[in-house]
Amino acid sequence: MFILAFIPIIVIAVTFAVRYRSMRDPVQFSYEYQAQTSCPSKDHMYTFDIRKESDNLYKCYICRTPSYRGRDTSNYMPHIWYNKTTNKRWICWTGSIKYPEQAKTLCRKWADATQVFIDTGKPLPAFVRR
Repeated sequence: MFILAFIPIIVIAVTFAVRYRSMRDPVQFSYEYQAQTSCPSKDHMYTFDIRKESDNLYKCYICRTPSYRGRDTSNYMPHIWYNKTTNKRWICWTGSIKYPEQAKTLCRKWADATQVFIDTGKPLPAFVRR
């Protein structure tokens, strides 16, 4: 019986902790990443604009990628969505990105996979159009 009295307090504390974390998370920030590459002398810098959208999930906008160096991208699907109205590109991801660190991890993985294609001309299996 004594423990039951503390349940509402615990629920309130957990709710506050979750909401406080989301209040602390930035709404928008830039993120630069140098992708892993087999050609270190070539450009491998990526820049992203990470934003918290109205649904409180993050979206990773692509601001800068290295040149594809003339690679044929017709069979390459780099998981990019493009809005012709706003002229913005972002990483296509079906999962929920709730925290800034998750967004940064997605940006790093996407940049590394794209860099493999730029360096070798061979896309990773998940990036091949079927």
